[in-house]
Amino acid sequence: MWQGTLQLLWMGIHFYCTSFPSCSEWKDTENGCRCQGLNVSKLELHNLPGGSHTFELAMKFCYGMNFEITPANVAYLRCAAEYLEMTEDYREENLIERTEVYLNDVVVQSLEKSVEVLSTCEMLPSIAEEVRIPNRCIEAIAVNASKEQLVSGLSRLDCDAQSTELKSSCIEWWIEDLSD
Repeated sequence: MWQGTLQLLWMGIHFYCTSFPSCSEWKDTENGCRCQGLNVSKLELHNLPGGSHTFELAMKFCYGMNFEITPANVAYLRCAAEYLEMTEDYREENLIERTEVYLNDVVVQSLEKSVEVLSTCEMLPSIAEEVRIPNRCIEAIAVNASKEQLVSGLSRLDCDAQSTELKSSCIEWWIEDLSD
């Protein structure tokens, strides 16, 4: 772990970090600068996805501070973690892993959250496509919409097991409803 004060320059904003634990957790790929084991006092980051709020959350993660991953910030955090290569090579339970768990366990399980995350991807660079966030959200939207339609359709079915004509008409309206 690098000890001392590190000055990070990002989009003209100076961040001063002391006893910077994140140096053992990420690499600045733009500059090709691996922080692990370096005695640097200044590091400039270019094109970090997600803005200053995302950068702040990534630093909170590095310092072990609590913060909430939400549908509004998970895509930004995942892209920033990818950009900084916050992988298991540098730390177990890294930011890539935490955001992936949230995407898989929370976002893709919900139609509403998948739509929200997909809408945040519009503001992200191509790195979002590289880590397949939009594709996973679109797939989740399709699956969850189908599930909701199926549940809705089945709850409207009031078919008597004895009547095949009634069953047929119920299935027909359900197929028409699903295809709309």
